[in-house]
Amino acid sequence: MKDKKPILFFILCGVTCILVLTYWFIGDREINRKNLNIDFAGKVERIEYDIKEFPTIKVGDSSYYIGAGYNTDHQIEAGDSIIKRKGSNIYKLIKHRSHKIIEFRK
Repeated sequence: MKDKKPILFFILCGVTCILVLTYWFIGDREINRKNLNIDFAGKVERIEYDIKEFPTIKVGDSSYYIGAGYNTDHQIEAGDSIIKRKGSNIYKLIKHRSHKIIEFRK
């Protein structure tokens, strides 16, 4: 019985790792699918950052979370215009003061 404990431990660890990786992979795919289906354009009315420094922007009556994979680097400000088209992973930001166009790509 003593010889089987290390084998069972490694099997349990392997199964746990496979389950966690599968969960992350499926969750990431679902987030990407939802992101591709978003379509909006308008002026940023409000911006908030979560604990991981990812922004949630309010455009019109809706809020949009710009999550991991986009290096926004706190460049989005209230008053800027933002465009996100369905089927694209690109957010196009137009700065309200300089009219500079910045693209955030995944």
